[in-house]
Amino acid sequence: ISGHLDDDGLPHGFCTVTYSSTDRFEGNFVHGEKNGRGKFFFFDGSTLEGYYVDDALQGQGIYTYEDGVVLHGTYVDGELNGPAQEYDSDGRLIFKGQYKDNIRHGVCWIYYPDGGSLVGEVNEEGEMTGEKIAYVYPDGKTAYSGRFIDGEMIEAKLATLTSVEDGKPHFEVVPGSPVYSFDKSTSSCISTNALLPDPYESERVYVDVSLISSAGEGLFSKIAAEASTVMSFYNGVRITHQEVKER
Repeated sequence: ISGHLDDDGLPHGFCTVTYSSTDRFEGNFVHGEKNGRGKFFFFDGSTLEGYYVDDALQGQGIYTYEDGVVLHGTYVDGELNGPAQEYDSDGRLIFKGQYKDNIRHGVCWIYYPDGGSLVGEVNEEGEMTGEKIAYVYPDGKTAYSGRFIDGEMIEAKLATLTSVEDGKPHFEVVPGSPVYSFDKSTSSCISTNALLPDPYESERVYVDVSLISSAGEGLFSKIAAEASTVMSFYNGVRITHQEVKER
C-alpha cells in the first residue's frame, strides 16, 4: 500500500494498492473501502476506471482491453448492467447494446469495419443466435434477416431495414426472396451457388468487357459513389500461408 493509512492501518484517502496477483488499484479510499474515483490496472494490461461507492463500481465505467478496445458501460455493484458501447483501438464503434450481469443482453448491434452490421436479440450466452437476427449491408437498409448461430447466417431472406426505434430494428422481407446462407469458400471452390446474385452489389456494379485493350472483363460502377464507399465484396478461394509462399 502506498498512501495514507488510518489508525487501523487501512488505506484512507488517495492510495495505490498492489495485490498479490500484481493487479494495482489507484484511487480514493475511506477506511479500507474504495470510494470515489479510481482505476484498476490488471496484470494483462487491461484497465477499469470509474466511480466507486462502498467498494463497488457504480454508474459509468470504462474498461480498456489489452488490445486497445474500449468498453463504456453501466455498472451496478461492480457488474455490467445496462447500456454499453465498445470502440476499437482507432475509436470506431464496434458494439452497442445492453449488458445484464456482465453478459450481453437484449437487442444488440455489432458493427464491422466495412460499414455493415449484425443486429438482433442475443441468447442467454450473449451470442447472436436466434431466428430474428439480421446482417445489414453498408448502405444501412439492404439486409438478410433470419436464423443465425453465433453470428453465422444459417438461413435468411432478403429484407429491407425500414426503421430503428429505441435501438430495435424493423425489417420488411422482400416478397419472393430466395433463401441465403453463409457459403464459405474453400481451397478449390469460391461458392456452391455461384449464380445466386448478391443483392447489394447487384445494385452497384456490373461486369462488362474492359475498355482497355486485351484486358478481358472488368468491374464497372452502376452508380455515382463517394470515395471509400463499399461497392462489392470479393470472395476468393482460401489457401494456407504455405501455399501463398509456394506460388
